[in-house]
Amino acid sequence: MKPQRFLSLLYILLLAVALAGCGDEEPTPTATPAAALVVATDTPVPPTNTPLLPTSTPGAPATNTPLPAVRATNNFQAPSAVLKSYRTQGQFLITTTFPDGTTDMQEMNLEGAFVKADNSYGSNESFRMLIQEQSGEDSFEIYKIGEWASVNSEGEWITLGRDNAGLFTAMPDIFGGFVDQFVQGQADAQNLGDEDVEGVAATHYQIEDVAIFRQIAQIGPDSEEVIEQVGMDVWVAKEGNYILKYSVQAEASNVKQTDSSGAEVLASQNVNWQYLVYDVNQDFTISLPADAPEPGAISIPGFAEGEFPLPEGAKLTANQIGMPQVTGELSQAELTKFYTDAFAAAGWSFTGDFGFYQVSKGEVNFTMFIDTDEAGKGRAQVFVE
Repeated sequence: MKPQRFLSLLYILLLAVALAGCGDEEPTPTATPAAALVVATDTPVPPTNTPLLPTSTPGAPATNTPLPAVRATNNFQAPSAVLKSYRTQGQFLITTTFPDGTTDMQEMNLEGAFVKADNSYGSNESFRMLIQEQSGEDSFEIYKIGEWASVNSEGEWITLGRDNAGLFTAMPDIFGGFVDQFVQGQADAQNLGDEDVEGVAATHYQIEDVAIFRQIAQIGPDSEEVIEQVGMDVWVAKEGNYILKYSVQAEASNVKQTDSSGAEVLASQNVNWQYLVYDVNQDFTISLPADAPEPGAISIPGFAEGEFPLPEGAKLTANQIGMPQVTGELSQAELTKFYTDAFAAAGWSFTGDFGFYQVSKGEVNFTMFIDTDEAGKGRAQVFVE
């Protein structure tokens, strides 16, 4: 049972918020869709004293006496711009109730870490996300350490140069803008006073605004979907002016969903969305899981390291999606001829046309695509099945 537009939009918002909260200041990334989510097996960078995310109730009495309504005027800072290190934790829970009384639940949990580092990117970072539904479980993780990015996708590790990691990290930076629409742009945001959040002094704001939530979820005035109630609490760090924590609860009705029989029905949904920055400016390191390949290692099935045939002067590197590619001075036709002869001599079959070739030997096989690069030279890209 797949979530419909209301849920999908919130998933997109949450993922973008998580990535923006982790910094992700890569040089001129290419805006590309995120990789498929898959199950991960390792849990590196264990949080220190991982806090539980409290569930706030919109409109609940605050311990501090509310101050008059205020309108924020300063832009919030990204945590990566003002902190030397921090961890992030979030949870997104949505419960759908169908007309027959049955329910469906989707839960997304995420955690990340950011540490300033002496490298050309200025930081090391990690991000992990787990999605649980009745149909199963999916996850995605990425580690950006030094000059490399390591991504776990479909149970397989891909390691590539960090400047080529845009496919996995380029998301709209809506973290500040998302919260701004709830807090900065609202004249009725209540200042509930100063509070301590995980040892950090913060100012607590609270707001309930159905109209702005409809705008963010892109629900038009003629839509049947109804936001019955929404509430948001935001804690802004007094030193650094960054979003330290937020909590969102919303109720919606007349949301188009597909029930277990495949019929489209109008259901109700409850959303609980939590996010927290913690372990601020603490000493910890980010390291790769034990099963991740060494950065820079390129593996091609059937060939030990250094044994894959290369034309004289050619280089074997990873392309923008982490797949092996061969570049050099040969033309496309010359490169095709080289691999036709090289694979035949090594007992491999090399069949295909129009640049696409199937390479196989026994039970091992992969696909090779030979085209030209930006300079007009031949390029061979290897796609492992």
